[in-house]
Amino acid sequence: MRRFPIRLPFLLAATLSILAACSAPPAKTALAGSQGRLLVIGGALSKQNDDVYRRLLELATTPAGVRLVIATAASGDEKGAAESLQKNVQNRAASAQVAVISRDTPTDATVAAIDGANAMFFTGGDQKRITDRYRPADANTPEWDAMKRLLARGGVIAGNSAGDAMMGDVMFFTGRSAQALGIPRQDLDPEDELANRVGPQIGSGMRFVSWVLTDSHFWERDRVGRLVAALEQSKIALGIGVGENACVELDLATGACVGISDNPSLLVDCRSLVRDGAARRNCRALVVGNGDRVDPVAWSASLSKPSVRPASEPQAIAIGDDDKLATQRLFENALASSSGAFRLRLDGWSVVAWRDGDVVTFDVEVGG
Repeated sequence: MRRFPIRLPFLLAATLSILAACSAPPAKTALAGSQGRLLVIGGALSKQNDDVYRRLLELATTPAGVRLVIATAASGDEKGAAESLQKNVQNRAASAQVAVISRDTPTDATVAAIDGANAMFFTGGDQKRITDRYRPADANTPEWDAMKRLLARGGVIAGNSAGDAMMGDVMFFTGRSAQALGIPRQDLDPEDELANRVGPQIGSGMRFVSWVLTDSHFWERDRVGRLVAALEQSKIALGIGVGENACVELDLATGACVGISDNPSLLVDCRSLVRDGAARRNCRALVVGNGDRVDPVAWSASLSKPSVRPASEPQAIAIGDDDKLATQRLFENALASSSGAFRLRLDGWSVVAWRDGDVVTFDVEVGG
């Protein structure tokens, strides 16, 4: 496997005491009976991203040609979202048979469209609109059963942005990293209970995959803090943060994760997470670049005992104006360094990362 800028184990400080609930390794048996593939796209998918569209069309092709259904339930402008995606698909496969289902498409027509396809693509917007339409109150529906049949026959479900976030048993509803880590916002209406709520804003997702929590716009919105907090709370050991215009493919039958775009994503392991007051320590991660292939469950199980954080003061990662990739640079710099740690200070919280062999390890701290 071509190694992109990261992997990682992490530190176990002798004075730390409270073990996180993610201590059990993810179970390989969680994959039993699963079929099909997921294309998890982190948002802002460019119409020029040939790697992602090529893979989508490969997986959507049947002996009768490309058969794709576009689901616009998440989008505010459903018509515009469908037209844009359909154009990008048919510019590459003019004969593709493309159906569109919206929030208002009746159940019978929705089920028929999914049953006639070999691929399904969820557009971006608000992921809760997806679950409200297709798994209300976390209940099975005829539409959801049709999606499971699609996967069972070896098909693919792709999702961009909100369509990324909804993939797992657990999904993010909303929320910034600072709030997920327990830092209240000061710039909102004090009577807006939801906007001011602290802690990870998570709930039931579409349940296409059980062993991983997926997140979108990962680097660009500094979401590593909220992913770690959500993994801790949900007791899911593994998370995948997908950057914008980036994609990872999950093979549900084998558990393999493959990078499909030049923009990288981050596989995070919190099985050894330890609480030290408000800090979360002992997180490990692996950067997944284009063509990189990893079995996340086996990778997690193979991680060695976390290392101790270097004693020297971490080197600061500078953040420029309109800088959306500082978190990505943090992990890349840590991997490239033979000694010492790096710190990225954000909105009331920070990440400290360092190299341990061919792996990067990191702490998420509040304050300072």
